[in-house]
Amino acid sequence: MKTKISILLILALMVGTLAGCGGGEKKNTEIVLLEGQFSEIDILIQMAGILIEENTDLKVTFHDSMNTVAAGNALTSDEVDLYISYDGTLLTTILGHDPSDVPEGEDLFDWTKTIGSEEKGLTITEKFGFENTYALAVSQEFAIENNIKTISDLKPFAKDLIFGAEHEFFDEEGTMRFNPFNEHYGIAWKDSSSIDIGLKYAAIDSGNIDVTMVYSTDGLNKKSNLLILEDDLSFFPQYYGTFLIRDTFFEEYADSAKNLEEILLSLEGLIDNMTMIEMNYAVDADGEKPYDVAKAFLVEKGLSK
Repeated sequence: MKTKISILLILALMVGTLAGCGGGEKKNTEIVLLEGQFSEIDILIQMAGILIEENTDLKVTFHDSMNTVAAGNALTSDEVDLYISYDGTLLTTILGHDPSDVPEGEDLFDWTKTIGSEEKGLTITEKFGFENTYALAVSQEFAIENNIKTISDLKPFAKDLIFGAEHEFFDEEGTMRFNPFNEHYGIAWKDSSSIDIGLKYAAIDSGNIDVTMVYSTDGLNKKSNLLILEDDLSFFPQYYGTFLIRDTFFEEYADSAKNLEEILLSLEGLIDNMTMIEMNYAVDADGEKPYDVAKAFLVEKGLSK
């Protein structure tokens, strides 16, 4: 009986050891990148994939997109390895803080980078250069007709307007959402509608909604001739684009891709707002593929051939 038990214990230990080796092997050969829910993230994650495949021996695979909270959980659980996000998103949606939590005199980006590591084991790398903040938008025609330039200017008209945005903006998780926004500005809409992100612009173009929440670098703002309203009461925090990673990410790949950090950080400061808007427009309005737009940018910058 003792012999059988010993054999079973040895087998169990061997299985555990092999399983552990399997995880290590993955880190030596494969990296999982998370696709996004809109073009900007897809363009940038394709840049990461191209840079990694051209400069390391790692095999790049792409995981289907998921919402922000799930993406954070997928990173911490090792389901995925790399994602595109923003400092304001990590601060508010994933960590659950308000911009007011940032100590006076400290930069939001730097504080978020540190606190994310301490609280969730997640951190951000360096800024790509552009800021893609949340913004409210209305048609240029409506704004000019009613002399509307700020969100506060819109408030007297809200009782006759329908607000529409993608599902995530109506989530209860996170502070930068629909109900906290309304409370902050004291706005009451005629109605509100949760819309698939791919249908939002069609809805405002057709008049089914009057106001929508957009991202400031979205190329479709230009196509739909929308005016982005000034956030005059400073509800939305800054949203600088960056890589979101586990704080151990580069250590995990230190043996198999020593230059991984250098490769990914080669994008630091290269992408300003206008460049990002034009790349988004190429995908959303002109129908180009995110990979092709990403590749063309990297070639232009001398980062790819």
